Amino acid sequence: MVWHDTPARAPVGFGGLKLGVSMGLLALILSSLDMERPLGRLQGAQVWMLIPALALLQIQALGAAQRWRLALGVQGWALPFARCWRNVLLGLFVNQALPSTFGGDALRVWHGWRLGLPLGLATRSLITDRVFSFVGLIGVCVAGLPFLASKTDDPVVISGLLSLVLGGLACLVILLSLRFVPARLAGMPALAGAVALSRGAWAVLLTPRVAPVVAGLMVLPHVLDISVVWLATHALGTPVPWLALALVVPPAILTSAVPVSIAGWGLREGALVVGFGLLGLPADLALTCSVLYGLSAVATGGIGGLIWATTDPEGLRGAFTQRAPEQDEAR
Repeated sequence: MVWHDTPARAPVGFGGLKLGVSMGLLALILSSLDMERPLGRLQGAQVWMLIPALALLQIQALGAAQRWRLALGVQGWALPFARCWRNVLLGLFVNQALPSTFGGDALRVWHGWRLGLPLGLATRSLITDRVFSFVGLIGVCVAGLPFLASKTDDPVVISGLLSLVLGGLACLVILLSLRFVPARLAGMPALAGAVALSRGAWAVLLTPRVAPVVAGLMVLPHVLDISVVWLATHALGTPVPWLALALVVPPAILTSAVPVSIAGWGLREGALVVGFGLLGLPADLALTCSVLYGLSAVATGGIGGLIWATTDPEGLRGAFTQRAPEQDEAR
């Protein structure tokens, strides 16, 4: 069977709006700085120190692949680790060319279907994986919130972060509670997919041999994000203690997850400028660290695309061709 549809894309107008938000926020930040300072930092940066950062971001992709693989395994679908890893790399690569992560996720779902997964399971498992990663980020932010609150008496900063955390927790509670919807309601078309998603998440959380590993892999990517920014401060010649960055980097990543800009550009920079300010660090250092982090993510996507294209047996051609005949049976 030939798959004729193309992955859904965010409307062009919405993508343009997000580009405008990113550009506007960056312009606002830049207008408040003496540009000679961040440019001077970038010119004097020890670029070689970003090589370990790229390695950490690739480890992040390996962790995401294992987390997705475990979630699939609990639901009775075993995929080789290498295939899960290439699927993650595909999403990272595509996301660098699109105004949101939706395009990369849609292609990951399509690629999972080509690997033999039922389309519904491929979609639900990917959403579940995203939820688990988000839960890990919320957990790291909650752990650092009391310490961050002690650094400032500005109610806007704390209330803003608290709103994001509580909003994320509310969404999580709603998702997990859907498992307990009565059967007569769970079968309704409007709820069936969400209920199946909730049950899949619970299946992972209630499997003793899997839950602790998944919990660790929820937190790992955010520990690595902190480490990437820590390496960026060293590359710029202004080392900042890792634990200090652990207070401000997760909230910045959480802020950048709000889907109103391209890949978090603008939001992340603004949040880091505020966070570094709470630590008594200059705004130009926050900006340059965030730019280096963003460029490292772009480079990681490119490296991921290269690895995926050269190690996948079908490479680029395989992502856009028909599914294997033995996998065509509707499930």
